[in-house]
Amino acid sequence: MSLHLPARRVAQTTARAAVGTPSLHLQYLLPRTQHRNAWFWQRDRKPSALSQELTRQERQQIMAARSLDRTQGSSIFDEEIKDTERRQKEQQEQEQQGPKRYGNIGQGTQLREHMEMAEDPDPRWRVRFLKKKVMQMVRSGGRLTREQRIRQSEKEHTSASPSLPTSTKKLMFLSRQIAGKTVDEAITQMRFSKKKMAREVKWQLEDARYKAIAAHGMGLGAADSKLLDKPRKIQTKDGQWMQVVDPTRLYVDQSWVTKGPTRGIRIHYRARGRMSRMRRPTASISVVLKEEKTRIRQHDERVDKQARKAPWVHLPNRPVTAQRPYYSW
Repeated sequence: MSLHLPARRVAQTTARAAVGTPSLHLQYLLPRTQHRNAWFWQRDRKPSALSQELTRQERQQIMAARSLDRTQGSSIFDEEIKDTERRQKEQQEQEQQGPKRYGNIGQGTQLREHMEMAEDPDPRWRVRFLKKKVMQMVRSGGRLTREQRIRQSEKEHTSASPSLPTSTKKLMFLSRQIAGKTVDEAITQMRFSKKKMAREVKWQLEDARYKAIAAHGMGLGAADSKLLDKPRKIQTKDGQWMQVVDPTRLYVDQSWVTKGPTRGIRIHYRARGRMSRMRRPTASISVVLKEEKTRIRQHDERVDKQARKAPWVHLPNRPVTAQRPYYSW
């Protein structure tokens, strides 16, 4: 080229300007738009047709390779047959090794070791307890106390509710309302009560009834055909007369209320810049469920006690002696 370097640059710039594309050193002088490369700036940008075509070709190649691998065997079910054989082989190896010492007991296992562990988790404690009971029987000479005899023939269940968002003063009225009533009648009373905590007491009575039936086998007289031949008329300790047909019917023998922890503290602003604390109380209710045979026994004991009582006799008519004009003490 015969042109010098400055002249060549001017010629190239003129040619590119005629075409419409500026030269490199002029591109830096033109205004530019800034493009960010972060991923969240590229969300709205559509991929080019070339990238889409390449992606489609790659997907087709992957699918062709997968189909080729599946049909290369002797059968299209070759993989499933191999998986089945592998599972059978693993199962045979586990059977040859024998059961594990601490397997999953909660899935209905019938192994002797697992059953012993579930029925008697602490055999040493059971032996110590039996030794203690034998020593107590030897000391007492084999005689049972009255409470022990009653406990062997009668059943009871105690249930306590969690802390309820109320005070003992409000919950006390519901506790007195259900005491002495049958469980069904107490639940009916709580169902139609206008008190806010009545539904909580109702839920607690139902829960206590279910646990008494499941844990102690109470209230199953109608199911086991253990009803009385004729209704029995008894008097409760409150003086009310009632008839009993099912001696295993549940009733609320005792009910009491206990104070629970406070839910929170608020500030009560007073006059003269003073303040006091307002504590939001909680309370829980406890019930003792028993069967009607307990009330039958208590009624019979009161009747026997009244029968054993000697008749009243007035003082004999004898002369008064040893009178003094002053007190003798």
